[in-house]
Amino acid sequence: MHPRHRADALIALALGLASTAVYAWLALPLARTVAFDFLNLAFDFDPLFFVTYLTAPLAEQDGLNYKHPLWMLFRPLASPFLWAGWSAKESAALAMTLTGGLSVGLAYAYARLTAMGRPESAAAALLFAASSCSLFTALIPESYGWVNLSLALLWCVHVASQRRPGGLLAARLASAVLVAGVTISNGVQSTLAEFFLRWRAQGWRRAVWLTACFGAGTLVLIGLALVVLQPQDLWQALSRPVQTAKDVYWLRTKGDTVGLLELLQTYWIFGFFAPAFDHVPLAPQIVMLDFRAMAYSPVMLVIVGIWVVFWLVNAGHALRLPSSRWLAAALLASVAFNVLFHLDYQYRGSVYIYASHLHFPLFALGLGAGPWVRQQGPRWRAAYTAVLLALALAAVWTNGQRALEFNAHMQALQLPADAPEIGAPGAPRPTGGPP
Repeated sequence: MHPRHRADALIALALGLASTAVYAWLALPLARTVAFDFLNLAFDFDPLFFVTYLTAPLAEQDGLNYKHPLWMLFRPLASPFLWAGWSAKESAALAMTLTGGLSVGLAYAYARLTAMGRPESAAAALLFAASSCSLFTALIPESYGWVNLSLALLWCVHVASQRRPGGLLAARLASAVLVAGVTISNGVQSTLAEFFLRWRAQGWRRAVWLTACFGAGTLVLIGLALVVLQPQDLWQALSRPVQTAKDVYWLRTKGDTVGLLELLQTYWIFGFFAPAFDHVPLAPQIVMLDFRAMAYSPVMLVIVGIWVVFWLVNAGHALRLPSSRWLAAALLASVAFNVLFHLDYQYRGSVYIYASHLHFPLFALGLGAGPWVRQQGPRWRAAYTAVLLALALAAVWTNGQRALEFNAHMQALQLPADAPEIGAPGAPRPTGGPP
């Protein structure tokens, strides 16, 4: 390995390990509360199901998961902790913290692959690590931490492939399988990434055909993985196509929806800087914690404004420069798809739950001027790094407070023993929830 690459690998490793340690410090006390014993206590997350996915014997799992077909790929992250004597909830929590730490290392790698300098890349990775979406998806067992990791890998591979569009095919397919295997709708992101890569190199007509072949190959590989991992469940789903189609249809979400403005503020702002918690009533004695309103202190409103301006300048700069335009267009197309998709696909007004579907593309667009800044000299680089560090420190301050409040809330929680709204033991399971 080249010494420069070795140094970057060590920095990515250090950032990932440090983030994992902080996440674990917050997640382990949370695992000893009721937070993972129920559904919908926060953000409409379903940690009860995902603790089971990560730690229960495969024989106890219920058939194919059409939304997250390859969830079992993450079980090895929890297994060492189970073998070491940790409880199921603690093992699942530690598996999620590892996922979060890996995502932070990939955030640094992405910045370096786009030709940002080391100080700027490290500051950017700290902002990503401390962001609201990265933090809460690293603490709570759910698919969304896996989404953050898989999309970080996808866009790292995409940037590396821009230098040789015909190469790294195996890596592109592997990342596409992981992305779609974690959440099937995110397969659109890997498809868009492949399309823009091919379009840049070979024109849009050729790109359409090659992307279609790529998508078909991804589906075949997911099918082969299921043949190995869940052969009986796969056969059952294929042997009764009408019932399977009905099962997939009834996965559609239900309830009230919110509009475009709420989506934009949730994904661009709440996903990076958490506001005060909203207490959403689910039943007379049960509330769900969520982020739904611009409830910030005056100082944090200024920080949020700086972040929005910083993001717009970076994204605009990336779209303006020929060297970064194709990457920015692919990222923007992924963001646009998810915004349009979630205008319809929502669950009773909960949209923060989907923040991880856009989080890495938004983060990457927010670094769009980074490679250009590196060429402008030490003053520009120092100023750019300072802004990123200030944003990261603000994220640590506000999101750290929210995480501690979250833990305190869960430790003090008293819940009815048979409430169906939260999947209490012995109660009917809620249906129509989010993916």
